Order: sequence, then C-alpha cells, then structure tokens
Amino acid sequence: MAADLVTLSIDGKEVTVPKGTLIIRAAEQLGVEIPRFCDHPYLDPIGACRQCYVEVEGQRKLMTSCTTPVAPDMVVKTQNTSDQARKAQVGNLEFLLLNHPLDCPICDRGGECPLQDQALAFGPGESRYVEPKRTYRKPLPLSPLVALDRERCVLCARCTRFCDQVSGDRFIELFDRGAAEQVAIAPGEDFASPFSGNTVQICPVGALTSRTYRFAARPFDLKFGDSVCPHCASGCNLRVDVRSGDVVRHLARDNADVNEEWLCDKGRYAFRFPDAEDRLKTPLLRDHGLEPVSFDEAFSAVARWSASGRIGFLTGGRLCDEDAYALSKLARTAFGTNDLDHRRYRSAHVPWQVEAEAAAGRPLTYRDVERAGTIVVVGLDPEQELPILHLRIRKAARAGANVVVIHPRRTRLWDVGHHILCRPGSEADVLERLSAAAGDFGGERHIPGGDPEIEPAIDALRHAGERTIVIAGTRLAESPGALEWATTLAAGVGGRFTFVSRRAGDRGALRAGVHPLFLPGGRRVDVDSERAEVEAVWGASLSNAPGRDATEILEAAARRELDVLYLVGVDPFTDFPDTRLARHALENVEYKVVQDIRSGELTPFADVMLPASPFLERDGHFTSWEGRGQRLKRVRDPVGLSRPDWEIFQGLSAVADHDMGFHSLEDLHDEMGSLLGGVEGRTGSAERFPRSADAPLSPDVPLRPSAPPTASDGLVLFTYPLLVDEGRLSDDARELKEALQDSAFVEIHPDDAERLELADGSPAVVTTEAGQATLPVRVTANVAAGSMFVPFNNQGLRMSTLLSGSFATSVTVEKVES
Repeated sequence: MAADLVTLSIDGKEVTVPKGTLIIRAAEQLGVEIPRFCDHPYLDPIGACRQCYVEVEGQRKLMTSCTTPVAPDMVVKTQNTSDQARKAQVGNLEFLLLNHPLDCPICDRGGECPLQDQALAFGPGESRYVEPKRTYRKPLPLSPLVALDRERCVLCARCTRFCDQVSGDRFIELFDRGAAEQVAIAPGEDFASPFSGNTVQICPVGALTSRTYRFAARPFDLKFGDSVCPHCASGCNLRVDVRSGDVVRHLARDNADVNEEWLCDKGRYAFRFPDAEDRLKTPLLRDHGLEPVSFDEAFSAVARWSASGRIGFLTGGRLCDEDAYALSKLARTAFGTNDLDHRRYRSAHVPWQVEAEAAAGRPLTYRDVERAGTIVVVGLDPEQELPILHLRIRKAARAGANVVVIHPRRTRLWDVGHHILCRPGSEADVLERLSAAAGDFGGERHIPGGDPEIEPAIDALRHAGERTIVIAGTRLAESPGALEWATTLAAGVGGRFTFVSRRAGDRGALRAGVHPLFLPGGRRVDVDSERAEVEAVWGASLSNAPGRDATEILEAAARRELDVLYLVGVDPFTDFPDTRLARHALENVEYKVVQDIRSGELTPFADVMLPASPFLERDGHFTSWEGRGQRLKRVRDPVGLSRPDWEIFQGLSAVADHDMGFHSLEDLHDEMGSLLGGVEGRTGSAERFPRSADAPLSPDVPLRPSAPPTASDGLVLFTYPLLVDEGRLSDDARELKEALQDSAFVEIHPDDAERLELADGSPAVVTTEAGQATLPVRVTANVAAGSMFVPFNNQGLRMSTLLSGSFATSVTVEKVES
C-alpha cells in the first residue's frame, strides 16, 4: 500500500522503498555501493565499523547508513556526491588499518577480501602511520575447524552476532573494552557449533579462517563451479572450489529462498569423499576375484543373471533426480519389477496420500516456515537432520512465531520453543490430544483436569490458527497413527502439513517413483488410469502389483526369492536398522550388483561393481524437502571410467534389449517433463491429491496408536543419525569429526538412571533382542522418561547391530560392576 512506501533521493536519484528500509538497502536498489564491514543483510544492524557514513540533508552530523531508516523526502548524499562523507570514510579506513597487519600475500582472504577491495576503492592510497603494529600469538585455534588471527580483526561483530541471532550457539563473544577489545572464547572451550564455518565466510577480513583451507590455495589457483549440497535435503546452494583436480573448499552461495547465505559445517567441510582412496574408477566383475572389465561386459553379466525377473533394487537417498527417474524406468521396463525402494522407513504406517502429495508438488517452503505463526515439529531433530530448516525455524521464532516440538529427545530448539517429550511410539497420543483441543477452538475449550504438558502448545495453536504449519519427520512413520493425527491437527486449525525427508535425493526419488507403490509423479501402480499415463509415455506395459519395500526386498533376498540384489549408493549394513538381515540377504542372494562412487564394505560380497560419478562430476538436479528442484553443474571431469548413474542405467537397458532412449541429458529431461511437469520442481499432478489443509486423510491404519515397545524394566531405546557420524560421505572429514563427533553413548533420564543405579559417565551394558554393547552413560533430562537414546552410527558402535528392523526397540540396561 502507498502508505507503507517511502520516496527519497540518493545522490540525486529518487527511489521508493518500503517504510523501515535502511538507507544502505535503498542505495543498493539504485546500484549505489556504500562501503561497509559490519553490515550484513541477515543480521541486525549495529553500526560498529562506522564505514558506511552518508550525509543526510538537515542533519548536523554524518549518519551511518546501515542503522538509519529512510524517511519521506529524505535527501541522502553518499561518498559519490559528498566530500564530507568521502573524507570520513577515508579517515575511518585509515583508522581500521592502524593495527591491521599488511600480510595479504600470506592471508587466506588475500584476493577475496572486502577490506582489500574497499581500501583500494575508497581508501587513502597510502598510510601516515609508521609505528609498529600490535601483534598477538597466531593463530588462536577456536576449534579443529576455525582459527582466529586477532590482529586482523576490525571488531565488526559479524561473527558474534551470527552466533547470537542466527545459530543460537554463543560460543564466541567480544571480550574487554577499548583498545583491548577482541573476539574470544571461554578458556578450555571449543567453537563446537555445527554452523561455525559461516563465521569464517562472513568475516570481512582474514581474522577468522578455515583450518582445512589454511594456506591451501589462492583464488587465482582455483577452478570453481556452482552446485547443490549432497549431504541432506536442505538444498543448500554451494560453490565447489577445485585446485589441481582436488576439492579444497565448499562455500555457501547466496539464495534468499533457500539457505540465504549459510551452510552447516558438514556441507562446508565434508568435501573430501570424491577423492577417497577407495574410489571406484572402472567396472569390476567377479570371476576369479574382482577384475576390471568394460561396461558392456559388466552389463551383459547383469542382464544374464536377471533374465528370470527376480531382481530387487535398493538405493540410498543420494541419487540426483535424473538418476532416480532412470532407475524407476529401468526396473519396470527392462526387468518388469516394482521391487525398488529408497526409504529407510517401512510403508506400513504411512498413508499413501502423504507420500503421494509429497511426490506430486511443493506443499511447503522455507518462506512459509519463516512467516508461520506456530510451527509444530514432530518426529524430527532439525539441527541434526535438516540444519538450514533449523535456522529458518529459529528465524521465525525471533520474528514472533511459537515453536512446539514433539520428540523423545530435546532438540536445539529448546531456547525458542516448547518441548513435549514423549516415549518413542507415543507421538500419536500427543497429537491426538492436541487435535482434540484444536477441534474445539470454535467454542469454549475445556480439557477435564487440564494438561499442563500440552497447554502451551494449545495456546500457540489457538493464537496462530491457519498460520500453523506441522512439520513431520520420517521417523513418525514408525509411530502407528501418528501421521494421520499430524495431518488431522493441521486440518483442524486450517493450517498446513508437510512430510519432510532427510537425505538430498529422498524427495527426488519419491517424485521419480523409486518406490514399490508409486510411479513418477505419485501415480499409483495399482490404479489403472494413473498407471496408463506412465505407460503412454514409456511405451511399455507395466505390472500393476505393488512391489516390496526395502525391508521386504532384503527379507526376500535372505529367503532366496531373488536372484539379483542391485544396490545403488546404499550399504545395507549401515543404512537399515537390522545388520543380521542385511548379512543374511547378502549371503543368500546369488548375485550382488553394487553401483557406487566408492568400494567400501560391500566389496567382498559384490559380483559386479559399477563406478558412478559424484555430484561435482556431473550435471543434474537435487530436489529439496520443499520439492524445489535445483541445478548442479559439473565442476571437474569424471575420474577414470566413472559415469553418472543415469548413464549406467541407460547402458544396462540397452544391453538388456529394453533401450530407454536416454542418449543425452536433454532426452532424459524431456521425458521427465512430460510426467513430472519439468525438472525444476513444478507442481505436476498435485491437484489429484487432497491437501491436508482441506481435510484430514482417511487413515489406512487405526488412528488409535498401538503401544510402543516395552521391556521388563520399562525402557525403550530409540536412535537416529546425528549430523556428523561415521557416514560414508564424511568419513574423510577428519577435522569435522574432531570438532563435532562424539563417540557412541547412551542418554537416559535421571529417574530411570536412579532406578537402575546408573551414574553419569559410568559404563552400562545395553541389551536388545539383536545384541548388546557397553556404552558410557549420560544422565540427562533431555530424553523422555522411560526411553534411552543412542546415536545411530557414531564411532564405536554401529547401532544397526542392536536393531531388528525398527529404529526403536525394547531394551534392558545393567551397570558394569567395578
């Protein structure tokens, strides 16, 4: 509205901007550059560096443009038209350089340093100071990832404000006053934040540097390209820097709609996996041992073994969209099977409408999260699983949103939200109680006796109404009835619901039909009209029998009901919660095909190994948890004979006499577009599926939740992967693991610890139906009473060895007698 717009003049040019806009932002809209160091578009203004002085007509003194909002008819003169402003900026730069060392030739920021650039563009040209500069011991290690050169710091407070305002991890702060003021950390502490690398990138000088990149390269040595982070479904835009063929750095790229300017430390520092020593470079075929062969020889062997059609395909969540689509078509046209899956969770408690809607469109975005009134997070630990979503939820909370977290373990949203701790499997009960209250908002609400645990959540839901969003993680699939109640809760207040995936390729695989029930676009294999749409494009008759999910495929292999198990970017030992089943499957199925970028633990089992290219050696797309398709570009040439996965699938289809016709990436994109509405994440056939905001889903299983696992001592063990663990994409990130990874541990509630006579830090024997392990105990109120948490794959324990097909199980615990 016009009343919310302000017109002003900057350097003689008029501009109209929203009320409250800062002068420095209004100038940017005119293409006028005002020098600055402390200003950052995603941080609160502070005016610390005083570099952005401008002259405002009618004011007796210069104003800092990064802290001054515009006013109607304001007349602003920048350094381009005001001698006073220009002289002040020159003098301030001279002051900032007073103690700044002139070590640009060895500084890691040299060549890409804002201080260098602005000293050249706006500085005095020469210095009047000849006195010795202040020095400190350097570098000061803040963590295994971040080092601080204190003498370079200009006290802009970008790093400390990021920790305070964005990540909430206040490890570093400005200490002392006056000339002694400096960025510091508490003695004996590490900068143990999963977002610490962002402080390095936003530092406008070389004060904070990355220890993995220190003295590794200069900007002119690097070849770089734009890509998308492969580690999780956040969809972070990044820049990959390569020197002499080796990856040396990941940097965040700006995208206001996705990651803004941030990366988690896993996305930033776990970059060495494409250069691992066990990188697959050529196809291998087991004859008298794994021997190098041509692709055609390998394809011929696979086609021969699969002639019976008894083949199952398992893939992890790391495939690009194009790969997932080609695999979906390959399995169904060349081998006539719907036995393919990419998921870790079972299908039993997931209503088909939830996954179909996720496959068909873009139900919720980061912007929706940012603008929400109440955010309900259930079955998800955002910081550990989708770090950028975690930051966006914190941003929404700073803007006034209420955050409600329903989870067995307290997450890092504890300081901005209300947590409802519940035992694993009991989420449906909590959601049912909230839904019952939400359905009564039209009248006088009264819950007999009150419920102090959920009262804050009810108040938040009533306050937000249709501005409520419910975010459900994939672990909710293991809680019977929970997903139905989550959608019912969203519908009851007129809000919105989304079912989020964790891994970078999960949403793309679901959308492409790497699923036993769904074809591309969420079309069901057992619905004739929907299957016919795909048959018309593929030119083939497809099976109408729903296939097996991932666990059922492994069970079929273990029972010798499959001749071939085709594993694409997946390790059954670490990706599924049942090591015994994985081993039986690999031992009993006759032929194993492994397609991956690295050999790994499956080498002794593999009959064929096919070398795939990692994300930086190919073109393609990743679809984020939002359903947003984003382009990644090739940064370097493939290593050896490795190929993108879709090319491998195409080659195999040709040898199997069912050529899919994907002779170029353009061919593949054209066909994907006909079934998926384009490769950029457009909605496709979303209108065929009901939205949760319109009506609750019709449950396929009873809404009344079944009882969670129990044991003789009443404890339930649950697990999920933490951000940094023993995963294959981070096992070469030594500094990252040193900074953020813990060895395996078990967390237990104080009441349970007292009952079992367990002391904090003492060892305990944890026993399940599948096995046992001895772990150090952490006694904490951060887990729900009656439950225990153990990380899924941390150093010292592969949790799949203690599980029997579910990520939650009954458990007994005994202290270790000294």
